[in-house]
Amino acid sequence: MTESLSHPLAPRRHAAARARRSPVGMLCGAVLLGVCGSLVAGERAYRSQESRGTAWLVEHLLGMRTLLLEGPTAPVLYAGDRAGLDRGVALTTGCSSALLIAPLALVTALLLLFGNRRAGRVLLAFGVAAGLVLATNLARLTLVLVMQHRYGAEGFGWTHVLFGSVLMMAAALGAALLYLRLLPRSGAAGAAGAGAVRSGADVPVRGSGEGER
Repeated sequence: MTESLSHPLAPRRHAAARARRSPVGMLCGAVLLGVCGSLVAGERAYRSQESRGTAWLVEHLLGMRTLLLEGPTAPVLYAGDRAGLDRGVALTTGCSSALLIAPLALVTALLLLFGNRRAGRVLLAFGVAAGLVLATNLARLTLVLVMQHRYGAEGFGWTHVLFGSVLMMAAALGAALLYLRLLPRSGAAGAAGAGAVRSGADVPVRGSGEGER
């Protein structure tokens, strides 16, 4: 009489799969969920910080004067020279890098919480992609202020509506490609454990009941 037996290595396979999710990775995933929520709920404060960053670049790299005022719906940044300040540029929600960084943080958090990729590489991919988006947007805002100072409303229109939009689309595409390039393949974190399980997959199993004769 034969008996149906489960493979003795099956529990080890499940244990190896659970071991791939490191506590550090899950903690970082929870933090990134908080970052995503903060970018959505506090996007006005984030826009103010972006405006301050742009003002710093305009002052220290270009030697221009700046003035940042908090408007009723958006921060307004003025720039100019000793002769005076130009018209202010309002940083609205559609012009903020938070629109691209927030979903990126959400995807990264889900990968860390429920995936089995190495946490370090996932965080590196997020940092590089988010940094590229933020740096490009700061450069775009700086360019808008400079072109408005030199060419007035026409310079503002060209850099904000046309060139600025193309620049941010290129930055978003480049960030996505870099993110996918740096992202480790699924299962990389548990490759060693999985290899150990596979090495014992061919071990013969003898059931009780009818033995060898």
